[in-house]
Amino acid sequence: MINSIDLAIGTTILIIGMAYWTISITDHNNNYVDMVKADYIFDRGIKTMEHLSEDGTLQNAVLLYYFNKTNESKKLLEEKIPLKNYQLYIDGHLLINHTDGTYNKNNSIYVLAVLTLNRSEGWYVIYGSDDFINISNERFLDYDEAYNFQRYVNYPIHMPVYLSRNINSSRVELYLFEN
Repeated sequence: MINSIDLAIGTTILIIGMAYWTISITDHNNNYVDMVKADYIFDRGIKTMEHLSEDGTLQNAVLLYYFNKTNESKKLLEEKIPLKNYQLYIDGHLLINHTDGTYNKNNSIYVLAVLTLNRSEGWYVIYGSDDFINISNERFLDYDEAYNFQRYVNYPIHMPVYLSRNINSSRVELYLFEN
């Protein structure tokens, strides 16, 4: 025979069990949502770095950075990176800081590209205007030939630079933050 005390104890046990189950499901669901969010942000970072590498933007930005054209390098990358909250480093030096000021590097998603410059030794021309800047694909054997080459004379900025054979790789690090 079931009396009211047995029903009360059974109901209490059932309520406590349901509360533990609900808390467990909520914790697991929040962890799953955080994992999906982090995976989505990581995929966006990978796609961004792949796109920058494939179209040559990353190589040009690194070259501009090494030739002390950091503003131009920064501008070139900012135009091509479709992210809102990130930091970009070249060889450990902060180049772009697009964060809201409150960030924690431990809670960031980290994407690394190791870039080996695929250029022969010689003179190249940094050319462009105030709106854009680029590096020539043509290699010249001497400074005067690079400076006076007809294709680049029409630009207000045309500066020959010498690139020696690069045997080291450059590290380009992208930290992505939520939001």
